[in-house]
Amino acid sequence: MDKTWQKLKSNPTLFQRYFIKEYLIKACRRFFEDRNYHELESPIITNALPQERYLDVLTTQIELNGGNTKTGYITPTTETYNKKILAAGLGEHFVITKVLRGLEEISENHSPEFTMLEWYHLNATYKDLMTDCEELFEFIFKYIKNSLEKEQKLGRFPIDLTPFSNNLKISYQGLEIDLSAPWHRISIPDALNKFAGIELDKVQTDVDFRNAAKLKGYNVSEDDDWQRIFEWIWDNEVEPNLPKDKPVFVYDFPKQICVLTKVSQENPLVCERIEIYLAGKEIGNGYTELIDADYQEQKFIEEAEARKKLGLKEVAFDHDLINAIRSGMPTVAGIGVGLDRIAMILANAKYISDINYFPVSEW
Repeated sequence: MDKTWQKLKSNPTLFQRYFIKEYLIKACRRFFEDRNYHELESPIITNALPQERYLDVLTTQIELNGGNTKTGYITPTTETYNKKILAAGLGEHFVITKVLRGLEEISENHSPEFTMLEWYHLNATYKDLMTDCEELFEFIFKYIKNSLEKEQKLGRFPIDLTPFSNNLKISYQGLEIDLSAPWHRISIPDALNKFAGIELDKVQTDVDFRNAAKLKGYNVSEDDDWQRIFEWIWDNEVEPNLPKDKPVFVYDFPKQICVLTKVSQENPLVCERIEIYLAGKEIGNGYTELIDADYQEQKFIEEAEARKKLGLKEVAFDHDLINAIRSGMPTVAGIGVGLDRIAMILANAKYISDINYFPVSEW
């Protein structure tokens, strides 16, 4: 099978896919610079991480002089750095960086390595993040369109402007998608009820959720916890039914699956968290940040115990993050967005490997 560089050499029209990702990254940077956000440079390797039960992290051994070694975790998310620098007083900022996660299948939508955008909006909640996203995508569309027009005028590569000729409307693998605001919004309790016939307040314990899942025909065991059952039902019954004509915000996530998120004051069964879906693919996850150090520490301990019970490898506890939160944190909302999936959708590429010059799938 030809490698990407060989395909590009024989067919220069393919370069446009990769330019779209390049312009996407530039657009994100410009958008936040215009809003006077600082850009944070985050490390790729760290010595400790927030505790999340099902997050599989990659490790590396760093050899030091004298034969000593240190275990480093390859960063799966920049959140620990964002919160520490917020505690220090940096204020609103964004990060664009590579992150890596273990147990990621190499497939149409997945790669263990991907490019992440994260930003942190002061004196804001998850509802403000929704507005940020709508405004960001309008900016991205226009920026990419203008950049492609400039490239076409330079005459260096064959450029097709057709995909960006219809204002804020794109085509992806047969779907027609309107990026203009307002996007669809649906709460998790409403989505569970509408598409799966499950009332969130009736399945608050592992036992109740297991019984509900069994009645629906799922093969569950005593080892399956609340989060795993939720993910099965969400993936099979809810996610496929989300609308695809526009991006979708799903919000108000069950508290059982939220580790770093503020609990809603309006409904104590949920947390102030959102996910974004575009063309049926999950592209982002954000929330009103939890800034109660004692509650955050309790949640980390619960997640560490759950990892141990599940037989997953231990991850060093980030006590420094707890100390940073305890020192005083501003009210803030933060979000992480996967730029690779956005690029593949904007480029109408079926595979995530089709917008990366050196994809993992070619190893």
